[in-house]
Amino acid sequence: MKSIFLNSIWFFFDKVIKLIIGFIISVIIVRYLGPELYGKYNYVNSIIVLFGVFVPFGSEGILVKFLVSEPNQKNEILSASFWFQFVFAFFSLILSLIVLEILRNDSELLQLLLILGIPLLFRSFSVVKHVYESTLQIKKVVVIDNIIFFAFSFLRFLFIYFHFSYILIFVSFATEAIFSNFILFCYYRYTNKSFLSVRPNFNYIRRILIESFPILISGFAIIVYMKVDQIMIGSILGDKELGIYSVGVRLSEFWYFIPIGISSSFFPHLIELKNEGSVHYKKRFALLHSIVFWMALFGAILTQFVADDLILQIYGSDFLESSSVLKIHIWSSLFVFLGVAGSNFLILENLQNLTVLKSFFGLIVNILLNYLWIPDYGIIGAAMATLISQFCANTLFLIFFKSLHPLFSFQIGSLTNIRLLNFRDFFKKQLSIYNSND
Repeated sequence: MKSIFLNSIWFFFDKVIKLIIGFIISVIIVRYLGPELYGKYNYVNSIIVLFGVFVPFGSEGILVKFLVSEPNQKNEILSASFWFQFVFAFFSLILSLIVLEILRNDSELLQLLLILGIPLLFRSFSVVKHVYESTLQIKKVVVIDNIIFFAFSFLRFLFIYFHFSYILIFVSFATEAIFSNFILFCYYRYTNKSFLSVRPNFNYIRRILIESFPILISGFAIIVYMKVDQIMIGSILGDKELGIYSVGVRLSEFWYFIPIGISSSFFPHLIELKNEGSVHYKKRFALLHSIVFWMALFGAILTQFVADDLILQIYGSDFLESSSVLKIHIWSSLFVFLGVAGSNFLILENLQNLTVLKSFFGLIVNILLNYLWIPDYGIIGAAMATLISQFCANTLFLIFFKSLHPLFSFQIGSLTNIRLLNFRDFFKKQLSIYNSND
C-alpha cells in the first residue's frame, strides 16, 4: 500500500509542478506572441491534438494491464504497441495536413503544423513509460520528464528575453516532445533488452486494438468536445479572436485538476463501502458532490468580480476581451466538477458504456450551438455553447436513464448539502487506512 501511495504522490508532483511552471511560462509566451499568433498556435495545436488521439488508440491503461498480467511477454507487448502507434502517427499527421488544407489554405499555418506535428512520429517511443507504471516506478519517468521540461522552459524564457523569432518558440515545443519520448526510451534501453528487435506480434496488436477501441471512441469524443469550438472560431472569426478566446478558456480550465484529485481520494473508500454494502455508500457520494459543487460555485462567483483585473494583470490590455469569455465559461466548471464526481459512480455501478453516449450527447449539442452562435455572437457565443453543452452532458443526460437517477439526485442534493466537517473527518479516516496497511 505504501508503494501505491508514493507512486500516486509522484504522479501528483509531476502534474502540479508542470502546471504551475507551465502556466507561468505560458503567460510570458502569450504576452510575447499577442492574440493573433497565439490564435494561430491554438488553431494548429487543436487539429494536431484532435487527430493525435488516434496514435495511442486509447491503449495506455490496456498496455499497463497486459504488462502486469503477462510480464514474461513484455517485449512482444512493447513491440506490438510501438509499431502500431508509429503507423497511426504517420496517418494522423497526414490527416491533420489534409484537414488544415480543407479548412484554411494558409502557408503560415501549414508551416506551423509541420513543426508541431513532427513529434507525433516519435510518440511511439514513449511506450516504455508503461513498463515503469506497471512496476510502480513512475518516479523515474517523472524525473526525466521534469528535467527536460524545466530545461526547455528556461530555453523558451531566453528566446523571449532576447527577442528571438517566435518560430523558435514553436520549434522548442516540438523538440521538447521529441526529446522527452526519445530520452526515456534511451534510459530504458540502458538497463533492458531492446524490444525493437522483436518481430511485431499481430495477435497482440489485434488484442490491444480490440480492448482499446471503446476507450478510443470515448476519448475522441472528449477531445472533439474540447477542441471543436477553437477550430470553428479560427475558421469563422480568425486567429486574433481565437487567441483572445483561448486565454479566457485556459484560465477557466486551470483548476480542473482539483475535482480530479478530490474524486481520486474518495474512490478507494467508495470501493470499500460498495463491497461492504454499507449504508454510507450513497452518503459519501452525496458528500463528494456537495464539496465539488460548492467549490465550483464559489469560484464562479468570485471570478465575476476579479476577471477584468485578473486578465489585465496577467496577460495585458491586448487580451482584456478575454475576461468576458472567462466570466461565462467559468460557470461550466459547476457541471464539469459534478461530472468528474459522477465518474466514480459510473465505474462502481458498471455503467461505463453510458460514458460514450454522454460524451457524444454533449458533443452534438456543442457543435450545433457553436455553428448557430459563433457567426452571430462571436467568442461569447462559443463560451455560451460550452456552458450549455456541459450542462446537457453532465446533468440533463442523467434524466434519460433510470440507472443514472441516483446520480441526478446527488447533484440536486448538492445544492443544499454542504458538510465540510465531514470532509475533514473523511480524510482523517483515509490517513488511518493508509497507516494501518503499511
